[in-house]
Amino acid sequence: MPTVHFRIGVIRAKDLAIAADLPNALHHRDKTGFSDPYAVMRVNDKKYTTPVIYQTLNPEWNYTIDLKLNASRCPRFIHLTVWDKDTYGRDYLGEINIPIGNLFMRNGGEAMGGQARHYDDPQNQDVWFGLNKRSEKQNVSGEVCLRFGFVEDEVRSDEE
Repeated sequence: MPTVHFRIGVIRAKDLAIAADLPNALHHRDKTGFSDPYAVMRVNDKKYTTPVIYQTLNPEWNYTIDLKLNASRCPRFIHLTVWDKDTYGRDYLGEINIPIGNLFMRNGGEAMGGQARHYDDPQNQDVWFGLNKRSEKQNVSGEVCLRFGFVEDEVRSDEE
């Protein structure tokens, strides 16, 4: 069964705000008015965590993971949750679920009769995803920028 080497980049986020449990209430819980955001990505049964970027609502992570995928290990979704790190726990900032079949549509991929791109191809476009809430009582704000692409076979997988 052929194996594909695939890279996911969690590039940056913007306009993050803490989701309060009250309708229409968005606020920043840190006394400084900022958050200490980080993202947790789940692919299949693996979890990957970006570094925490302190005192910002617009973090630049530039974090990548490399995966080996084949038909038996191809995830249906990529799930990413953004959190605000606090001294005693964390606050939820939002999440996204991305169907794996939609990853290359922006590059003239399969849905448009084109080819999926190499991760470092200058024509490979970053994609912004709006954060979603997990309950009706929450409000979330912000977007996360991701990049997806194939990499050379000799790249070491983060799964090994």
